[in-house]
Amino acid sequence: MGVLGKTVSLIACIGHLISLPLTGQDVIALRNPSFEEGQPAWGTVPEGWINMGAAQESPPDIQPGAFGVVMKAQHGKQYLGLVVRDNNTWEGVGQKLDGLLKKDSTYQFSLYLGRSNVYQSMSRATGKEVNYNAPTILKIWGVNAEGQTEELLAESSAVSHSQWTLFSFTLKPTVDDFDEIDLMAYYASGFENKNGNLLIDNCSVIETLKRN
Repeated sequence: MGVLGKTVSLIACIGHLISLPLTGQDVIALRNPSFEEGQPAWGTVPEGWINMGAAQESPPDIQPGAFGVVMKAQHGKQYLGLVVRDNNTWEGVGQKLDGLLKKDSTYQFSLYLGRSNVYQSMSRATGKEVNYNAPTILKIWGVNAEGQTEELLAESSAVSHSQWTLFSFTLKPTVDDFDEIDLMAYYASGFENKNGNLLIDNCSVIETLKRN
């Protein structure tokens, strides 16, 4: 093969490598990221996720349709519904990752958050039916199950709107490598121990921005 032929082959090879999709630690894809697998129902953890709420409380909900929630999905037909309660408990889900969030590396992650104006359910604290509609935030935790370490990687501002809004987060573990991610509802500032709800839909892949 002549010099020209070698040059053309090298350019073609480089072009092929550039066009290849990101793999491995460049992108970590979540299972069931838009909560479309399984049927909408109250107290039902979406497939591919695990319940991270208090053991004595009911699990999260696949919405819409339960507790008066009628908001349309941002993507597909359904989404995740989480609540925080007036008895100092809150809901969340977690997932074992197909890869690691490496210590001192930087990642990009986004999802859509909203709030339903109506989320009617019983309060264990009062024994009465109440509307769980207080503003709520999302906390994103990295977890290393084997090392029993965890770190709060990001949190949202208060979600008090009844329309879907895209939230983008930069995740940078500093404590450990994490093989699990947890999405937890929590009280917004000024609304501690109030009943609130948080809706989640259309989670993105977790993409590496900078590697250690």
